Amino acid sequence: MDDHVKGLLITAGGVLAITPDALLIKMSGMAAPSLFFWRGMLVALMMTLPFVFIWRGKFIANWRAIGWPGIGVALCYAISTACFVAANTMTVAANVLVIVATAPLFSSIFSTLLLREPTPPRTWIASIIALAGVALVGADEISRDAGLGELLALGCAAFVSLSFVIIRKAKAVSMIPGTALGALIMGTVGCFWFDVPAGETEWIAVLASGLFFIPLAYLGLTVGPRYISAPEVGLFLLLETVVGPIWVWLVLAETPNQWGLIGGALILSALLGNTILGLRNRSRRTA
Repeated sequence: MDDHVKGLLITAGGVLAITPDALLIKMSGMAAPSLFFWRGMLVALMMTLPFVFIWRGKFIANWRAIGWPGIGVALCYAISTACFVAANTMTVAANVLVIVATAPLFSSIFSTLLLREPTPPRTWIASIIALAGVALVGADEISRDAGLGELLALGCAAFVSLSFVIIRKAKAVSMIPGTALGALIMGTVGCFWFDVPAGETEWIAVLASGLFFIPLAYLGLTVGPRYISAPEVGLFLLLETVVGPIWVWLVLAETPNQWGLIGGALILSALLGNTILGLRNRSRRTA
C-alpha cells in the first residue's frame, strides 16, 4: 500500500475514534479536572502497556529515542488538551469550535516555516471552505464577545498543529511514547482535584473514553502525520465536527439544525475534494 494512502487511512481511523468524545463528556457528567485525571491516566496506561509486549526488548530504547522532539509532542498534546477543556468552560462551545477549526491553517504555516514543506493551493482552499462549514455548524450560538476562552481555543489550535509538524519532522522515530507522556502529564495535573464517577453510566463513559476511543485516536493522530502532511491531518481533524453531533443525536436525541447540516456538508466536501485531488496528483507523478 502506498504510504500516503496508509497515512490517510490511519488518520481517518484516528479521527473517527475521537468522534464520540463530545457524547462521552456529556455522559460522564464530570468537571474538567476530573476528566484530566481519568483520561490522562487511562490513556497513558493504554498507550504504554500494550507496547511493553509489542516492543519487548526495544521498549526502553524506543522511549529514549523520542528525545527532545518527543518531549515537545508530549507538551503540545498536554497543553492543547488543557486549552480545549478550559476554553469550553470560559466561552460558548461554538466559538471554541470555530477557532479550533483554524488548525489546518496553523499546520500549513508551521509546515512551511519549520519543514520547508509548502502547502498546495488545494489544501489552503479546502481549509478555508472547511472553516466556513464549521462557522455554519455553530452559527446559532457564536458570540462576538472575545476573551480568555477564545485565546485558549486559539492556543489549542496552534499547539495541536505544532504537534503534527513535530511528528512529521521526526517521522523516522515513533512518537507513541511522546503522546503517552503527554497523557501522563495531563493526568498528573488533574490528580489534585479529581472525583469518582457518580454511577454506572458515568463509569462506562469514562472507561470507554480512556481505555478505548481516546487511545485509538491518539494512535491514529500520532502515526498518521509520519505519512501525510500536517495540514492534511488538520483537515481530517475537522471530521469530528461532522460526525460528533451525529453520535449526540443518536444517543441523546439532540437534533442538529439546518445550518449544522449545511456546514457538515461543506466540511465533508472540502475534505473529500482535497483528498481526491491529492491522490490524483500523486498518481500522475507516479505515472
